[in-house]
Amino acid sequence: MKNTTTLKTAVRLLVLPAVAASLAFTSCEVKKTQEGEMPEVKVEGGSVPKYDVEGPDVKVEEKKIEIPDSITVPDIDIVTPAEKREGGNVE
Repeated sequence: MKNTTTLKTAVRLLVLPAVAASLAFTSCEVKKTQEGEMPEVKVEGGSVPKYDVEGPDVKVEEKKIEIPDSITVPDIDIVTPAEKREGGNVE
């Protein structure tokens, strides 16, 4: 029983947040909103480009799956900005 508890704890504390974070960061849509320019040789002036970043909507729930021991794993729904423009949403 202790091994099962350790596995559940490891999954909840390590794997699940990493998976959720990687899905969220890879689902972003980035648009350049302003051109940048190189600074002068004197290393004065110049500007960096500006970006608008629109992230996805993420919904995380739990669902139960059957394996030798029953554990609860996350059920993650992600709607990217492009899908939102087409009328998608997280339900």
